[in-house]
Amino acid sequence: MSGISPAPREHGLRVVRHDEIDQGGAQELVAQLIAALTHAPTGIATMAAQTLDLAPGERWQADQQRSVESVISVISGEVVIHCGDGLEFSTTAGPGDLLIVSAGVTYQLHAPRKRCRIYFLDGK
Repeated sequence: MSGISPAPREHGLRVVRHDEIDQGGAQELVAQLIAALTHAPTGIATMAAQTLDLAPGERWQADQQRSVESVISVISGEVVIHCGDGLEFSTTAGPGDLLIVSAGVTYQLHAPRKRCRIYFLDGK
């Protein structure tokens, strides 16, 4: 995938590339993340899972008032995630990549060239 702008991890974004997850490890990683989120000090009682299809050129803005991390899995296509107060930091992710966005971080998803499908988990 394309490069990462300056220090996205310092701005609340962690990217786990598909080749960093061993076979069968993605399900285990997501299960661990769900367990961590549901046992977070914020007292999350409910997890919301959602599939989102973005048309070419479409953007989706996350709720800025989130009190927990978001876990995003790219199912198909390519998505650019912009994060930071002014959405000034970005990286591109493809199928099998996971994006973990810290609580309270402003982010936007963008399908630059073709339709993409993502799956994301959020605490309520």
